[in-house]
Amino acid sequence: MPYPYNKTNHFGLKVNHLHFINQTPKEMYYKCIKTLFYSAVLTYDAIACECCGIKNGKRHTLIYMGEIIYKPAYLELYKQRFYCKACGETFTAKTPFVQPKSTISNPVKLAIAEKVSEARSEKAIAHDLLISPSTVHRQIKLIAQQVKPKLSDTLPNHLSFDEFKSTKDVEGAMSFIYCDGETHEILDVLPDRRKSALESYFNRFSLKTRKRVKTISVDMYKPYIELIKKLFPNAKIIIDRFHIVQAINREINRCRVSVMNQKCSNNRPEYNKLKRYWRLFVKNPNHLNATHYHPFRLFKSWQSTYSALQYLLTLDDKLEVTYRMGHQMLNALRMNNPKRFKEFLNKAKNEDIFEGLKRIIKTFIEYLPYIENTMDHRNFTNGPIEGIINKIKLIKRNAYGYRNFINLRNRILIISRLFVSEHKKYIKQQNRVA
Repeated sequence: MPYPYNKTNHFGLKVNHLHFINQTPKEMYYKCIKTLFYSAVLTYDAIACECCGIKNGKRHTLIYMGEIIYKPAYLELYKQRFYCKACGETFTAKTPFVQPKSTISNPVKLAIAEKVSEARSEKAIAHDLLISPSTVHRQIKLIAQQVKPKLSDTLPNHLSFDEFKSTKDVEGAMSFIYCDGETHEILDVLPDRRKSALESYFNRFSLKTRKRVKTISVDMYKPYIELIKKLFPNAKIIIDRFHIVQAINREINRCRVSVMNQKCSNNRPEYNKLKRYWRLFVKNPNHLNATHYHPFRLFKSWQSTYSALQYLLTLDDKLEVTYRMGHQMLNALRMNNPKRFKEFLNKAKNEDIFEGLKRIIKTFIEYLPYIENTMDHRNFTNGPIEGIINKIKLIKRNAYGYRNFINLRNRILIISRLFVSEHKKYIKQQNRVA
């Protein structure tokens, strides 16, 4: 039977054996929404059952096609049924447009996959595609099965460890995430970051595999360092550069706050200046301008950023020494000079500096071999994995939180692994330092 209105190419479907039987769609209310209905027939000469392939009626199916002109569109598809006289079996015609026993077309499922790879909530995706949130959730589970890490006994040469705030259904407060230090591909996400849980996980890799790991970039979380020493005998521990800079700048700022609070009742103008121009204390001294003078709020005369900072440092001796020693260490780190960094650490022990900076210096002295590895391997940092964690926070915020760790893990793996280009930049932070 010929079908006169074949709109397959018109819709961009390009599906064989699919024939439209109505020239214009029917427009009617379906689920309280004005909806377009198209009708089509799926038929062909059956060769699947190598007996006879006799046609035996049609099976009616309602397929959701997505949105057309801001209206949901459905396809009333009549699938050809076949009956084999030899074996007595019946079967239905198949098409790549929709999977068997499914009422959601494959293009709609592809649209779901594209949208769940972004940091969006399931309800927002369902609203955009005019489907139910449970349909989106079901597709996320299917996609996660395809992108989840495969069990293997291989590890890359360079690793990065970090953690993020977990869900309430896991034992620990923080979950563990680690990735390839070169390609930045997430290798796995674990519900617990505690040492015992990580030991049981990494012990499934053979000792030969763990010995091949060359470097592991971590923050200053002590259980990570103990774990690496125990399970990765040949790996060099790299303290992430960002956490070193953050620790020093935090203590300089705390020293400023303590001086500022002392002047709250005694000298209000100085208190206001210390409070307003806090950024000058954590800014790189080499970026301060000593020649460009302009009006500064709270100052009677024109100032440059350099002269304004010098005035603020004269307000307290301990603040001035803390600032000077902290930025000397940061400059040595910036220049990747471990010898100078060690000299400044030893020199700072004899100076009258802020107590918080003294505590940080003790930690740096304890981790000095690992900080030297940081300067020797400046291309490996935790910057990429910190960016992934920022995206995890965005996912949780858009979804108003997650109660189930498996659901959160599925979204993390989909966002990081789905539709990722094969041509990855192996070292994105090359020739860059903090």
